[in-house]
Amino acid sequence: MDFVINKNLTEVNFNSGSVSRIKYIVVHYTANNGDTAYGNTVYFKSENRGASAHYFVDESSVWQCVEDKDIAWHCGTSGKYYHAYCRNSNSLGVELCSEKDSSGNYYFNSETLNTAVKLLKYLIEKYSIGKDNVLRHYDVTHKNCPAPFVENGNNWTAFKDSLFENEEENEVTEKINMTINGKSYSVDRILKDGGNFIRLSDMAQAGFEVGYNADTKEPSLENEVKEIEVLTDGESKSLESVNLKGYNYCKLRDVAQVTGCFTAGYENNTVTITTEQ
Repeated sequence: MDFVINKNLTEVNFNSGSVSRIKYIVVHYTANNGDTAYGNTVYFKSENRGASAHYFVDESSVWQCVEDKDIAWHCGTSGKYYHAYCRNSNSLGVELCSEKDSSGNYYFNSETLNTAVKLLKYLIEKYSIGKDNVLRHYDVTHKNCPAPFVENGNNWTAFKDSLFENEEENEVTEKINMTINGKSYSVDRILKDGGNFIRLSDMAQAGFEVGYNADTKEPSLENEVKEIEVLTDGESKSLESVNLKGYNYCKLRDVAQVTGCFTAGYENNTVTITTEQ
């Protein structure tokens, strides 16, 4: 870790929790002009503010206000939630110190963004957070936060992509064809450590319903399309996955086992799956 996490922990503005609760990271902005990470921890430590975050980031430092295991008050709402699963109870809140330009618009100093990338990459690796589980406050409650990433979605996309670059050198990604009962589909394949991994969400093309358990971090795969009789009686089986390049990928042989299929082989850039008779 090529940065330091400083601590100025509060004794208020949080609930007790455990590390096992952490499934999401939510990014915020402080909505101030040139404030500091340390100054924010002082503010939230001084008295009951009814709000808090785990981390504050400025152009040169990271300061922690609430321990990871505990529940900070950063993305709750008395109104409507726009994300099905993410809440204070299962997320970490990271606040980026902001600045204003001459027109009064908020922006992030480039050094603040660089520091934030280092912190978030560390947290993503530590808690195995997938790309879909790194969110803006806006994604949870539709609050205009962090404003620089809400008002310019391209900036958010670029920032988020930077968190998941530099994957392992032995991970080779390509598009391949997958044939299921004679029907062909294009899927993302990763060759990792000699194994074939396919992107789980691509299975939806073939009539599968792809689900995800936010608590266990296990995806599920179910098929209700009668001409591809993979699962019967609406039975849904749990399917373990690995997070590669920010998405859920499953070993091809594991997909075959869980769905009740077998693979007939991989040839001419095509994987063939046929239902057992």
